[in-house]
Amino acid sequence: MGITGCHHLAVCVRDVAEARRFWGDALGLTELDRPEAIAHIPGVWFQFGGSELHVIENAAVLPAEGPLAPHVAFHTDGFEATCERLEAAGVAFDFGPGRGPDDVLRAVVRDPSGNVVEITDAPLRDASAPR
Repeated sequence: MGITGCHHLAVCVRDVAEARRFWGDALGLTELDRPEAIAHIPGVWFQFGGSELHVIENAAVLPAEGPLAPHVAFHTDGFEATCERLEAAGVAFDFGPGRGPDDVLRAVVRDPSGNVVEITDAPLRDASAPR
């Protein structure tokens, strides 16, 4: 019982076309179909693992402040390849790619609207394991 997972995360962006290039092309997330009932709301949805990312256009959105402002962190089992893909797409790194003080590989980038995105190889926790 209780919370068992993340269905989706939503972020606001200034421009859906730019967001599609960043989240879909540069990060490689799989684009999903959106329900017809909300087609009038500018946005794009993506899948990552068993969860979704809902990107919603809001021209008034302001970039987050600070190096690790509110952010989303994605786990990858192909850290180097993911970073190379971001580099090839012309994405600038705020941190890394490299090892942090906790000995975990990470890279921190921003989408075109300033949303902070962390890429890491930190192991995912097993929800069924004892705490």
